[in-house]
Amino acid sequence: MHEQRIGSELGMLSNLLKRQMACQPQDKEDSHVTGMQGMIIHYLAVADGDRFQKDVETQFRFRRSTATGILQLMEQHGLLRREPVPQDGRLKRLVLTDKALALHARVMQKLRTTEELMREGISEEDMDTWFRVCGKIRSNLENYQCRSSEETL
Repeated sequence: MHEQRIGSELGMLSNLLKRQMACQPQDKEDSHVTGMQGMIIHYLAVADGDRFQKDVETQFRFRRSTATGILQLMEQHGLLRREPVPQDGRLKRLVLTDKALALHARVMQKLRTTEELMREGISEEDMDTWFRVCGKIRSNLENYQCRSSEETL
């Protein structure tokens, strides 16, 4: 009998989702934008108030070096700028460019289409259960992320 594993299932779902997103038509100027960059654009586009690199690190659970690399690449591709804030010259708020805002509108349509496809035939009750279980799995992983490998053996 096949043992069901959460990690395997999540990996397969992730691969299928990436494949589905790759099948959707892409504008030439969007071809260099990764899925993670798209999620960061969405996060910044819908944010109330200023957002900074630290906010991106927290929201996406990135290490500082990872966030720095992704945000620098987004700057190079003309998707965002870092602007100083008046009260603290060391702080740089993340501001989306017009190019990123136009991309966001296109990406949102693709996400809505994919979301509808994934939810097809699934009741609201089952969706509530799915999100509740995912939240518990996320919490479990976050709570044990910093333990050394010796403690978990």
